[in-house]
Order: sequence, then structure tokens, then C-alpha cells
Amino acid sequence: MIQRLLILVLLIGAAVFSAWLLNWLSADAGSAVQADAQAPDYYMEDFTTLTMDRDGKPKNKLSADYMAHYPHDNSTELVRPRMEIFRADELPLYIDAEKGRVEGDDDTISLYGIVKMREYDAHGEPLLEVSTTDVKVLLEQEYAETDSHATIVTGTAVITGRGMRVYLPENRLEIIDHEKTILN
Repeated sequence: MIQRLLILVLLIGAAVFSAWLLNWLSADAGSAVQADAQAPDYYMEDFTTLTMDRDGKPKNKLSADYMAHYPHDNSTELVRPRMEIFRADELPLYIDAEKGRVEGDDDTISLYGIVKMREYDAHGEPLLEVSTTDVKVLLEQEYAETDSHATIVTGTAVITGRGMRVYLPENRLEIIDHEKTILN
């Protein structure tokens, strides 16, 4: 009788332990699946992509030291992104940043950290340099903006202010809250 009772207690204990172990393992596997859902599905180092316009001419080029694509929101994270924006009848505009993110629509690029925008003449001499942080670029609209402090350096002036809008087709920069202008 005591033997049967002991076997019954051991069987109940084994069942309780098995249920606990199964619950613990499934909870751990669930968190691993959830963590994998946020992981990149592919990445590249030292990559470059070139986008063409409807006529087959280069429109823009995007390079980065590292990129990782995230399937859960179809975004792409970039480390040291560099952009070259080609313009009709103009020399290219160069933009580089510390980090960046391409949204799922492939049209919106957010640039983070220190962002520099440069334009050079045909001899490679700087015509324009813009320094700011945290810029949003809308490729299809050929437009960029920031709410951060911006410094614009040209051959004849240094202009500072907070917030900036860039209209590429019009070759126009607009400082939202102008602070000062220093003429060279």
C-alpha cells in the first residue's frame, strides 16, 4: 500500500515537473521567435545602389559602409551613408551622414548624426557646404528638410539658423529661423 502511494506521488510529481518544463521551454522559444522577428533578414557591407530615371540616366546613388534590411517594417538601416544626387544641367550634390534609415517606401531616407551636403564646381572646388544634423530626404520630390541647427558656407557668406528646407529642382535652400549671416 505504501509502495503504491509512493509510486502515485512520484508519477504526480513527474507530471507536474513535465508540465512546468514544457511551459518554460515554450515561453523561451516564443521569446526567441519574437526576437527573430525584429532581426534583419539580410545585410551587406560596402554596398552601392544606383537609381535611374525614366530615360535611363542616373538619378541618385546611395552607398554605405553597412546596411541591414528589417522585414517586419521593410526598413533598411545604414551606417555611414553617402548619397550622390544627379541633377539635370547641374553637377551632382553630395550628402553624407553618420547613420541613416530608408523607409519601406524606398522614397524617404532619414539621415542621423552629423549630416554634410556639398556641391562642387567643374574643377572640384567647393561652391556650397551645408552642415546640420538629422535630415529627412524625400527622393521623389527632390526635397530635404531638418529642424536642427544648420550652417551654410558659400564662397561669399556663412549663414546660420535653425531649420532648413532644400528644394533641389529650384537649387534653393531656405533657413527657417535665420540667426546670422557673415559676409566674406
